[in-house]
Amino acid sequence: MKYEDMKRAVLAAADDIIARETELCALDSFVGDGDHGVTVRKGYQRVKKGIEQDQPENMSALMISAGMELADTTGGAIGPIIASMFLGFGTAITGKEELGVRDLAEMFEKGLLSVQDLGGAKPGDCTMVDAFYPFVEALKNAETEDVKEALEAAAEKAYEGSEATRNMIPKLGRARNLGERAIGYVDAGSRSMYYFLKAFADNA
Repeated sequence: MKYEDMKRAVLAAADDIIARETELCALDSFVGDGDHGVTVRKGYQRVKKGIEQDQPENMSALMISAGMELADTTGGAIGPIIASMFLGFGTAITGKEELGVRDLAEMFEKGLLSVQDLGGAKPGDCTMVDAFYPFVEALKNAETEDVKEALEAAAEKAYEGSEATRNMIPKLGRARNLGERAIGYVDAGSRSMYYFLKAFADNA
């Protein structure tokens, strides 16, 4: 994966999230404030605007640009968390001009760790981490060197992780107040994370 591939994948993923605003708000309305789709839509619109305005010269700069835009503009608890993810991405690939499967695994793992460090979520807490963690593990253990093949296989694991939140009792955020009443509903953050990862993989 080179710069143009990365830029295409990030912008396509942003477009996908933006287009799913209504769906993500509906998901969030079951156990949260009902505004997740609005928040991530605003955030990814800023990601697009930042990339278009800054015209970053390399992959690391592209990710850092996205992270800074999110940090500056996206409200709620989710904004800083997604910002930290992109900043983690950028840090992990500093100085790299081309990324193979191993490089991408390191990049996404750094993003995951940044999310966990800031938000405190672990697998099983019914958050975006439940989609993100299996994606990273699949990439780390990929037996192929084909970037698109590895990413798409990992995205399938992200979907399974998001679906698994239906059977979880939330440990963090507003949803934790519902306890067992949250069972049966997919976590909106896990689903938006899956959509991001899936669109990234499809357009890599």
